[in-house]
Amino acid sequence: MKAASHGSGRRLVIEADGGSRGNPGVAGYGALVRDPSTGRVLVELAEPLGKASNNVAEYSGLLAGLRAVLDLDPGATVRVKMDSKLVVEQMSGRWKIKHEDMRRLALEARDLCAEISDAGGSVDFEWIPREKNKDADALSNDAMDGKSVHRVLTDEKAAVPGSEVESDSTAPAADSGATSPRASVRPLRLLLVQAPLDSHATPRIVAAVRRLVDSASVVGADDAATARVAKDLAVALDADVTTSASWSGQAPGEGPDVTVQAAYHSLASRGGTVVAVTSRRGVLSVLSDVLGTPVERFWALATAHGSLTAVEVWEDGSASVAFTNRTDHLA
Repeated sequence: MKAASHGSGRRLVIEADGGSRGNPGVAGYGALVRDPSTGRVLVELAEPLGKASNNVAEYSGLLAGLRAVLDLDPGATVRVKMDSKLVVEQMSGRWKIKHEDMRRLALEARDLCAEISDAGGSVDFEWIPREKNKDADALSNDAMDGKSVHRVLTDEKAAVPGSEVESDSTAPAADSGATSPRASVRPLRLLLVQAPLDSHATPRIVAAVRRLVDSASVVGADDAATARVAKDLAVALDADVTTSASWSGQAPGEGPDVTVQAAYHSLASRGGTVVAVTSRRGVLSVLSDVLGTPVERFWALATAHGSLTAVEVWEDGSASVAFTNRTDHLA
């Protein structure tokens, strides 16, 4: 990708990795941003993904690294180093992308690359052998073990190879606290639909959603029943629909599902109007992120099958709950 003429002149390296124990199985990604001139690590990230494939995890690591660069310096000259031949070749335009999940993730990655290019920076990709990607691999294994990592390191604390750095924000998935979504160029209006117990309630849910939103994109969990509700909503709204395990609310642990929270943060970074069909735990995971609910109070909010909950996220990353557990359409 050709750099614009007014970039910052700074060089950054993204090292990213992802893995799945089972493929598909328990998955997670790791990513870091490094200053190549000093070898210092500036950002370290890891996030569990629930059940996903290796390729989805690899792409998720790339997306996290690109978002971190946009937060650090969108005008930088960026080199992405990964041991996934598939991701590197697809992102370089040399291999075709046939799988729908891969196509969606690659398009999202290209949009982020375009943001860097628009700011005067550039992004290129380099394949490296696995033994040269050990730091990102270690972070992805932390994620597959259920740990969520988000370290942004100052120059004084930045890690150099072989050094130890105290974590700024690292926690097992079940214990992760609330964090603010990354600021977007436009607000997010998110309507959460808790999946109904049976299909008889779906027409009433669809009618209620149409009264609240004129147009929206639709996402949802990928189990058969929830995916059907999401698809019916997409047809009614004449919208695209994406279903994935990220919205299932089935990650290990009893508290908030950090996979759902990561999916919510991804939506917040893009903005727009979105309808998300998920489980009770999925709804509560978003609400706990917005409200900073302690883990011991995670299940305290009442939500019913087929209920509607609305969250708004503003350009500065601040978020509020518009309403919860709306069920009048089910009466």
